[in-house]
Amino acid sequence: MRRSCAPSMKRSLPADPTPPAAIRPQPLPQAQPDPGMLELLTSSENHARALEARAAAVRKPAALVDTRAEPTTSQVRFKVCWGKITTKKHKTWEGDGTLTIVGGKSATLRDEDGKVIGNAGSVKGEELEEGSRLIVGSKEVELVERIGGEVAKENDVPVKRVRVEARGGFKAPAESMCAGRPIVVSSFKQVGTVGEEAIAEDFVPLTMREPSFDHQWKYNKGKVPVVTVSVPYCVAKHLRPHQREGVSFLYECVLGMKCEDSEQFGAILADEMGLGKTLQTLALIYTLMKQGPYGQPIVKRVLIVTPSSLVDNWDREITKWLKQERIFTFIVGPNNKLKKYAQSAHIPILIISYELLAKQVSELETVKFDLIVCDEGHRLKNSSIKIAEVLDGIDCRRRILLTGTPIQNDLQEFHSLINFVNPGLLGTYQEFKAKYENPIVQSQQPNVLPQFQELGQTRLNELNSITSSFILRRTQEVNNSYLPEKQELVIFAHPSELQEKLLTLALKHYEQSGTSAITPLQLITILKKICNHPSLISTTDSKNPDSLQNLLISQLPSWQHMGPADSGKLAILESLLEALIERREKVVIVSYFSKTLDMIAGLCEHYNYKFCRLDGATPSQDRGKLVATFNNPSSDIFIFLLSAKAGGIGLNLVGASRLVLFDNDWNPASDLQAMSRIWRDGQTRNVFIYRLITAFSIEEKIFQRQISKTSLSGSVVDQKQNLSNLKLSDDELKDLFSLVEEDDREDCLTHQMLACECAGSGDVPEPVGAASSQEEVESPERSRYRVKLAKTKKKKQKHSLKMQELLRWQHHRAPVQQEVLEELSLQSCPEDIVFLFRNVVNRNKTTNLA
Repeated sequence: MRRSCAPSMKRSLPADPTPPAAIRPQPLPQAQPDPGMLELLTSSENHARALEARAAAVRKPAALVDTRAEPTTSQVRFKVCWGKITTKKHKTWEGDGTLTIVGGKSATLRDEDGKVIGNAGSVKGEELEEGSRLIVGSKEVELVERIGGEVAKENDVPVKRVRVEARGGFKAPAESMCAGRPIVVSSFKQVGTVGEEAIAEDFVPLTMREPSFDHQWKYNKGKVPVVTVSVPYCVAKHLRPHQREGVSFLYECVLGMKCEDSEQFGAILADEMGLGKTLQTLALIYTLMKQGPYGQPIVKRVLIVTPSSLVDNWDREITKWLKQERIFTFIVGPNNKLKKYAQSAHIPILIISYELLAKQVSELETVKFDLIVCDEGHRLKNSSIKIAEVLDGIDCRRRILLTGTPIQNDLQEFHSLINFVNPGLLGTYQEFKAKYENPIVQSQQPNVLPQFQELGQTRLNELNSITSSFILRRTQEVNNSYLPEKQELVIFAHPSELQEKLLTLALKHYEQSGTSAITPLQLITILKKICNHPSLISTTDSKNPDSLQNLLISQLPSWQHMGPADSGKLAILESLLEALIERREKVVIVSYFSKTLDMIAGLCEHYNYKFCRLDGATPSQDRGKLVATFNNPSSDIFIFLLSAKAGGIGLNLVGASRLVLFDNDWNPASDLQAMSRIWRDGQTRNVFIYRLITAFSIEEKIFQRQISKTSLSGSVVDQKQNLSNLKLSDDELKDLFSLVEEDDREDCLTHQMLACECAGSGDVPEPVGAASSQEEVESPERSRYRVKLAKTKKKKQKHSLKMQELLRWQHHRAPVQQEVLEELSLQSCPEDIVFLFRNVVNRNKTTNLA
């Protein structure tokens, strides 16, 4: 268990100046002095002595200047943690307080409320330092930090762990808040130093919006002066412009400034992956722990709920950004039970996984939280699941959901998320459905009457207006200028002869036997296994000797006669790894199948490539260590094998500059999450993302379906689709399981679907409808292909509308130019590539290489 200690309150001294020369009076002639002159001389001497004393104090670097009258007894004060005397190695502290040492003879221990709870004698304060432990009365004490500044008086109340730092003198509050604009006191220190860190001259304080008059009337019951809240410099200096905006947005939401009429205190931060949602949240938490607009901190205890794979990541991020401020965490695990946290009032942040939280419901009732943060909050889209019910039952009105994974345009799920952060804002689901969902869905139906279409659009605009006050979403474009170059590649691999044979056999068997022998889902799984490698279909045997799986297994050669060449994708991966090991670049390989990861692990062992692996079987407590070790530049781990299902969300794998998505998923958001592991904050090298797809197969058709629903680099939440788009019709199933004729293999199927007439030489196609700048001179083969395109244009038109983004990518038809292959480290496998789409994102803008 880690301990929470108060933020550092040390002050740094200015550079040692040259002390001013004391002005000494000249002696007077021997005569009776005039009384007025004597008084003047005495005043001058006193002034000189005061200047000398002040200069001497400045010359002492360890002391702080006090211009008041010198106290009769010196005192030293420390912030401390205290608890019962015990011999335990890992001490559990009961609370915070202050220790006052007077004259090096006696020590007095007080709790946070100023109550004396212990005394001791013969304590030398000057010999103590931070981290020291001593016994005071019946309590054991650990010194956190020395409190500088004015010498404390005997009856001082200890300084609280969280304090407001004010600039300028305190102004008395107005007689009545109705008399005019409330008095505002700034909580941001003057430019100079914060703790011992100098503030950059060009730093612009991040100041929060002050509460409105209505907000003050409702929540400032004590009519105290309004404090201008600023994000502490230690955190604010790291924030980028969009992150500063995000912190301000979250601050206004959790303080109820966005929805003052309805008293809502929740927010959803839905930024795309890699925009720093964690840092924005920590900046908000630390600000609220230190100060509030009405003179007191807003939060004391924070609950962070996250997937198990991200628990250690949150702990590392808190250590990274706030360790100098002594803000630590309690992580619930096998050795740290939730009930222990209830007894540790001095630890402000609790981190727990969704899985453990569901098992320790009763323990939550003993702890009062001021803020709840749910990472990957889309997990709560179903309000009926247990974890959603548990979190919804916690008595805490300030709630934040973080999600980079798009909401799947299910309005019922959308209502569940909103109702969690802001309960009752949109009414019950039945009320929401009648007012919003039904009109919106009806307006999107074909042949809808104009009045229903208008009503649906009105309801949609109204819903967007309401939710925009507490949902903030920014796309990856805002971060492009901070990240290195990224190249996105969609590579269509030639299926091997064995793959073509098995794929044809499986589809013909299904066509003849129908769903009576095998379900569509089972067939899809078998086809995807063949696309990865034919050997994978033998990993599970069927009890039915006449089953399709046993039929396919009978066509496999012996294990000794199978290798990477039997899979076009594995052959490309083998060549890529061979090139990258020479370039000393690390790579992440992602798959949705554990058996596929087993196969790739075997390939790594064959070539003695050092690798690590994170999948569903990896203990949650080991996941953070794996990531940290891989990201360490001194680590010799070359490959990180990652299960997209177990670790495709939230992990930061910037130690690698290459990522290979070996297979794809029906949900494009899952693929986007997996591909975002390496191009994010902290990445210093140019990034290459390879998406491998077996050409002319079900994989290519799944990819086409993905990009017909969403953009390649966008997210589903930004698209307008309805639930029917997520289901496969009979015609779509028929197309999915249809064989690709030999005549249709002259070009990539996806390129055909685009109805693109480019030569595939690496140029970016011209916009649709623009006149061609090339001369109309073409080969007979190209003429036949153009005729085929004309026949398919009408058929594919509804898909190509949303696939236009691929027309802004480079198109490379086989054989791909050698210099392009060398740049992509694919020079050893040109014969395995059918087609290649390529997009380059530069530092400042999206560009396309010629």
